[in-house]
Amino acid sequence: MKRRYPNKSRILLVNITRLGDMLQATPTIAGIKAENPGCHIAVLVEKQFEDVCRVIPNIDEIIGIDLNYVVRCISREKDGIIDGYEYVSKMVTDLRQKNFDYCLNMSSSAYTALLLSLIGIKRNGGWTADDEGYRVIETEWARLFATSVFHQNRQYNSLNLVDVFRCSADVENHPRHLLITVQPEAMEHCEKLISEANFTNTGPLIAVQAGASQGKRQWSPARFVSMIKILTEKHNARVVLTGAAKERNIIDPIVEGCSSPNVISVAGKTSVPQLAAMLKLSDVLITGDTGPMHISVAVGTPVVSMFLASAFGFETGPYSEGNIVLQPVIGCGPCNPNKPCSKPECHDTITPELVAHLAMARVAGEVTEVPTRLADPRGVIVYRSQFDKFGFCDLVAINGKSGDPYLRYRQAYRKLWLDDIGGFEVDPPRPTSLSVVNEDLKGLPELSGAAQRGQQLMEVLGAYVRDTSTTANQLKKINGDISELDRTIEELGLSHGPLGALSRMFVFSKENLQGSDALELASQMKSIYQDLERRCQKFAAYYASA
Repeated sequence: MKRRYPNKSRILLVNITRLGDMLQATPTIAGIKAENPGCHIAVLVEKQFEDVCRVIPNIDEIIGIDLNYVVRCISREKDGIIDGYEYVSKMVTDLRQKNFDYCLNMSSSAYTALLLSLIGIKRNGGWTADDEGYRVIETEWARLFATSVFHQNRQYNSLNLVDVFRCSADVENHPRHLLITVQPEAMEHCEKLISEANFTNTGPLIAVQAGASQGKRQWSPARFVSMIKILTEKHNARVVLTGAAKERNIIDPIVEGCSSPNVISVAGKTSVPQLAAMLKLSDVLITGDTGPMHISVAVGTPVVSMFLASAFGFETGPYSEGNIVLQPVIGCGPCNPNKPCSKPECHDTITPELVAHLAMARVAGEVTEVPTRLADPRGVIVYRSQFDKFGFCDLVAINGKSGDPYLRYRQAYRKLWLDDIGGFEVDPPRPTSLSVVNEDLKGLPELSGAAQRGQQLMEVLGAYVRDTSTTANQLKKINGDISELDRTIEELGLSHGPLGALSRMFVFSKENLQGSDALELASQMKSIYQDLERRCQKFAAYYASA
């Protein structure tokens, strides 16, 4: 694996947003520790997540930042702005004094990038900012993250974001699962809850997380009721509905609809450590793409997970071996996470019978095949999570040929990025002419040609810079030609979906040019055009051999 900063001593990891994000960082944290014995890892998080970090192993120091306080200060205006400034200023001073030699920023927000710029850590993975406050993406892997989550490109990605971030931190040796510490007192609390439930069934304990971060990603209560009745009445299961207190408006109707002594709710009755214990005691978790899904994976309990609406299993799926992911096959999915949906038809492709079957099958052992009568691959793809020979998580369909139109593109991009960015010895593809795959990869010859044209323009620009007799009009003309060419490259990616990731990686690379020397900048730009041409050729070859 190509490594930018292999040796680290004092590390700051910035991940201040959500519970799931912190858990998804645990393989990276563990990998840094394993590859840098004796290193010190500090985590900068929003204050509300400090307690969560206390049950995550390998963290040496937790630094809380109260962003809500800063917002409140600014909203007060006048003296409030001064208070907010003083709070941030002290935070920057304190962080500077800790003498970090490496930082991985897993948050793509502008304010974390600016904060890191103020701290002045020299070696970075992820996002930081330049002297003028503009965001800079330091590593190719972080640029790939920004590229992959760009809405049009999501369907073409097959790399789990856990792997993308750990590679941003140069981590190769890592646990192939998430990590969390299960506390004995939390286990005792949950064992008592289960004992007091007085279940009449004696079958497997199945946890169900019905709530989700967005309504459009939440399976309907009626479907949950139907599925739970199958589990309790046909399979002798005991069911525990998990969730936060604020999710009781979703969970209580499900419990009432089941009307069974074998269905209980612990919503609002468990802290994060206690939820981890409850999931540890369960045989399987049925869930959407949620924080509890990641907790379940971390404690070693398998999941059956429904990736509805904007959720995409290849991005944020369960990071361990042998989990089940259900991904609806629908033209509008995965949809934009920032847009509402009044008619989530993707929910209709998953039946209660299918989910119940998968849960019981997973309780019985590994699931390697699903009958198409239960899961028509034209409507929903059932995946099993596994790891490839390079240690990257992958999803493999287990309900027959899906006719997934994106599969071949995903396979080609996966090999391209592992080869080109990661330096892994991927099976070499056979040499392929761009014209051979032009029907499926329309616009690729034009994109490759634009990359070649860019290199030629950089040669001319370099000659102009070296020649003291170059006129202003000549420089203006070539700068105009370069701008026009770059627009063409971006438009080719927007017009031809399969080319979007190639184009977007180019755009992010150009946005992150460093320095002010004209010749050096021309050299950097030539390398970026060379990268694009090389990747076009490799993508075509990997696609042809997929």
